[in-house]
Amino acid sequence: MIYAATLDCKGCGACLKTCPERALRPAPAWFDGPPLLTLVDRCTGCGECLEICPADAFVPLPPEEAPWPAA
Repeated sequence: MIYAATLDCKGCGACLKTCPERALRPAPAWFDGPPLLTLVDRCTGCGECLEICPADAFVPLPPEEAPWPAA
């Protein structure tokens, strides 16, 4: 499992500073989804983003269900 931001994400960046694998990135301007994307190949599912997120915007997701192209 990976953790991915939902549309509840406010883009505050708290998770960017917390992720030990640096698996989170700002979404490109053309992306019609949450402001942050999880790099599927880097996320270890540790849950640090889930713990720090003030908006409770992260959900567990099987990597193959990620709604964005793989990097």
